[in-house]
Amino acid sequence: MVELAGVLVLLGALFTLLVLLAAPLILAFFLVATLLRLVFFVIFLPFRILGWTVGIGLGALGLALKGAFLAGIVALLILAGFVPLIPILLLGGLVYLLVRSARRREAPPVSA
Repeated sequence: MVELAGVLVLLGALFTLLVLLAAPLILAFFLVATLLRLVFFVIFLPFRILGWTVGIGLGALGLALKGAFLAGIVALLILAGFVPLIPILLLGGLVYLLVRSARRREAPPVSA
């Protein structure tokens, strides 16, 4: 029984020694990993900002092109809606020309 207690105390001491040795190493690895993440973040930050600006610019360009395409389609539909009115407009123009030519012209004022 005494031998078992001695072995348990020895194992506890070994475990304590292992924790005391491993904890600073684990902390050091954690700090190094955090520092490396920060360094790589700072190194690649300009590229990320450039990517954001290019993405925003291309998004705005795509939105403008989409708007222009939509406006073109709407204009085409409006023009297609006016196609049936062409004969009526031509008849109105013809009547206007006939009425204008049939009207008596006034003489220009005489200058003294």
